[in-house]
Amino acid sequence: MSAVAGTAAAVQELNEDQRAALDACVVAALALSSSEGEARGRMRLLMECHGRYVRSFGVLKQAPSYEVFADQLRGSRVADLLPGRPKGSVLDELWLLDDDGMPSSALHRLAVEAAEHGHQAPGIGADIRHLRSLLRAVGMLPVSTGLSRISGESVQHAVFHALRAAGFEAYTRGREAMVRTPVLTRRELSRSTALVELGAYTGISPTRQFGGLWAACPMCEWTLRATYRPNGAVDLECEEDRHSLLGARYRAEPDAEGWHLAPRGELRTVPELLPVEGYVALPYALWLWVTLPGLLEVELRDRLVASGAKVRLWPFGDAYDLHVTRPGRSRVWRVDVKTWADPYGLAQKLREEPEGPGGLCFVVPEHLRGYLPLLRRVVRDGGARVLTDADLVAEVAGA
Repeated sequence: MSAVAGTAAAVQELNEDQRAALDACVVAALALSSSEGEARGRMRLLMECHGRYVRSFGVLKQAPSYEVFADQLRGSRVADLLPGRPKGSVLDELWLLDDDGMPSSALHRLAVEAAEHGHQAPGIGADIRHLRSLLRAVGMLPVSTGLSRISGESVQHAVFHALRAAGFEAYTRGREAMVRTPVLTRRELSRSTALVELGAYTGISPTRQFGGLWAACPMCEWTLRATYRPNGAVDLECEEDRHSLLGARYRAEPDAEGWHLAPRGELRTVPELLPVEGYVALPYALWLWVTLPGLLEVELRDRLVASGAKVRLWPFGDAYDLHVTRPGRSRVWRVDVKTWADPYGLAQKLREEPEGPGGLCFVVPEHLRGYLPLLRRVVRDGGARVLTDADLVAEVAGA
């Protein structure tokens, strides 16, 4: 089970002081691990974060000094950084920076899901500001609302609603492009009026480039995160922890001819190094909330078709993702795919479902099976079901 995938649910369980402390820790960790921008500006941001961190402890608890605060960000579990130390949370399995001060796979995710001030942070802050502008442009984010109050469901709804305004054909092409090609050349982007008007793609983030170059994950085709090492090498790794564990991680080292890329995992496929100039990419949150679930949607369609089912992908906009039937059978499966364990997003989806939730199947990837009891409690009274992709394929095949 992926602890990183459960961050949204874990953050919702925190009290106000713990959320404030987490916000301060996340932004401070991003500032500490980044070389972007002026050193004086990063130090000023770190001091502001420590001030917010101290206030989150209140007057009756002793907060760590700045030196201790900065030191504890390295190697400490997230739960240990928070006042009252939440127990039984996935935050007890995550850290922000490793012992060498390098960012974890959870750090950027927490920046978009938990950080009120994530827009201030070096690197990822530019992505967050871009997403905020996009949501406001399509009328889905009031000026007074912080991005940390926006769920993955809301982001999907805003993006898909804006694409549908161009017509269903343009909507389908645009949505599939965001799934299959999260990085495009500027020329390719210019051919899609709907995507240009949406403004979803932007320049490749400084956190995912080095020496004017970038590389794509072989599994999702999005930009690999670039982390400079003290010896001059650069580690490249997919932001999706499962892709990284499966081998989407590399080391780039300079040589006489430029940069040499070598695998650090079992995956021997080595991506091409490409120039940053001329390319645009989805920001982190759209890759997380549109590309990743879309990959599972497309894969699930193919598996269901192979089992003998008839499948329509995205049949009614973003009402749900797969309309599944079996030839000669009357049963219908209305499938909504989720790749993050967010019970609050599911609850919101139930409230927004125009036809009612009855008969809707929420499907999560097999590696999130451990979250099924929690997610099922959320949908219990609405008539919907929650199951894994493997469960759905077996159920349809046996119907």
